[in-house]
Amino acid sequence: MFVDTEVRRRGVATAVIKWVAQDAKEHNFPGLYWNTLEDAPARALYDKIGKYQKGLIHYTYRPDANVNP
Repeated sequence: MFVDTEVRRRGVATAVIKWVAQDAKEHNFPGLYWNTLEDAPARALYDKIGKYQKGLIHYTYRPDANVNP
């Protein structure tokens, strides 16, 4: 999700998340999860509306990009 800087802090992101959550509920999905960077400015919002899952580690795999340094 991306909210243009000119319209941030007006409830747009909160409205989008709530809309997606309602749509998920209507389609029998139990909830939402998302990923963000540790230093993302949006974390202030996410900390208000979501539950931080301490200790959760997110992995991805792409054969062309998974070379250990």
